[in-house]
Amino acid sequence: MGIRKVTINDLKRIVEIFREGYSKPPYNEKWTKKIATKRINNYFKDHKIFVLEINNKIQGFIIITFYIWHTGLRGYIHELVVAKEFQRRGYGRKLMEFAEKYFKKKGANEASLMTSPKSKAFKIYKKLNYKEEGFVSMYKKL
Repeated sequence: MGIRKVTINDLKRIVEIFREGYSKPPYNEKWTKKIATKRINNYFKDHKIFVLEINNKIQGFIIITFYIWHTGLRGYIHELVVAKEFQRRGYGRKLMEFAEKYFKKKGANEASLMTSPKSKAFKIYKKLNYKEEGFVSMYKKL
């Protein structure tokens, strides 16, 4: 098992894992291959992407960035997905710990993310001492 920076050749596999991960509950999102590819390519331009390799095959990834918050520099986890067959084995936790170390190394004093309280990962985030900020994600269909 290893974690490394993404290459352009990895994006196809990341799209597969992304679509699989978000197609199941609680998200039930219907990402087409075309739209998911656009999203991942957009992240590739200006975010940091790291892949989880197990037996020389990509089985997960994390997408992160930084922003300024009133408390200083904050790392933000945009996406974290582990392939279905490798979930519930601690790999998501390893990606989180990797990101936190990376954030600290770059001078961030906080990390944040957005998730569903109904997701399986929600419990992991709580165990890693992530706290709810009280914000609500809102959207409007146009």
